[in-house]
Amino acid sequence: MLDDCDVDLKAVKSIIDSLGYSSNIVPYLNRYAIIKACGTAEVAFKTIIADHCSKRAKKQVKSYLSRKIRNSSSNPSFDKICELLGDFDKDWKKDFKDKLKSHPNHSNLTTSMQSLVDARNDFAHGGSPSVTIADVISYFSDFQEVLVILDSIIS
Repeated sequence: MLDDCDVDLKAVKSIIDSLGYSSNIVPYLNRYAIIKACGTAEVAFKTIIADHCSKRAKKQVKSYLSRKIRNSSSNPSFDKICELLGDFDKDWKKDFKDKLKSHPNHSNLTTSMQSLVDARNDFAHGGSPSVTIADVISYFSDFQEVLVILDSIIS
């Protein structure tokens, strides 16, 4: 899923590069990229958590995880990820925060997460986000590092 999103974002960049940044279609392509990247990040973080919690679980627990996590809507913000982790295990939440904070690019990672969510929310609520495809690609790349940290915490 993450690789597919990378491919899509690079394809959008290629189209924008060939059209030129002044093309009337570029804002629409950028908005597609925002939604694609943010949606993929959302599904990925929820999948990591739900998959781990589903291991060896009874069908009722798996059903609950599907309804309440996999099929729910939640921005993939730092706060939402921490909240969900804390709902399962306070140590997961603490370890995630600590490991992210100790990352050499901590500031970039958290800023990218929030910037991607903010751009998505701006567009979803009738605004016109000003991020470029290069921004979206950078935000998504940073978000993938966050997902690696998340996966290492709960695995």
